[in-house]
Amino acid sequence: MSPIYFIRKIYRGLRFLYYKLSRGYSWLISCFKFYLNGVDFQRDFVGYGIPILDINMKGKFSIGKKFWFNGGKYHAMGGRQQQCYFVVAAGGELTIGNNVGVTSVAIICHNNISIGDNVKIGINTVIYDTDFHSLYADMRNSIPERLDGVKTKPVVIKEGAFIGGHTTILKGVTIGKNSIVGAGSVVFQSIPDEQIWAGNPAVYIRDTSPYYQPAFKTA
Repeated sequence: MSPIYFIRKIYRGLRFLYYKLSRGYSWLISCFKFYLNGVDFQRDFVGYGIPILDINMKGKFSIGKKFWFNGGKYHAMGGRQQQCYFVVAAGGELTIGNNVGVTSVAIICHNNISIGDNVKIGINTVIYDTDFHSLYADMRNSIPERLDGVKTKPVVIKEGAFIGGHTTILKGVTIGKNSIVGAGSVVFQSIPDEQIWAGNPAVYIRDTSPYYQPAFKTA
């Protein structure tokens, strides 16, 4: 065998070792950051990469069991691999259920964002429950900028939903149980249960039922 083969084997071994060590390191640092930010979390989470957190002392952030997140340069190799961002403003409440997986997301909560159990959210998805700026030019352009007219509305992602990568979910949206949002979509209206939506703006494509296959066949 050629020397390049052995070099590649060593490289692959070092890379494997890095990922094994990174998991433990990410978990430890993430625990510390969750604790400092007052996050109500379970210690059975799996993290690759260190999340960015900015949780106001008058905000709430809770995470259920078996949370899984990926983020950063080496742990989310799907393009635009940023770290995960979790931001909760004063009075905001962000709730993540059990068995939720996310990759390089940015979730910005000024009002209320609720993510149900068994939800999967693809790379570079952003979820905003606020407009950030006023819709009125005089307020936006005032110095300092006036934020008293900024609108916020809750976002709800129900159990079993799947959000494709690079999706934008805006304020006031509910995504139904087991529904699917296609990659790259912009969602500004609610999606019923068991439907597939995609596009900019996201529109109805079809029901999920033709794709449903039971996990176990019954007699």
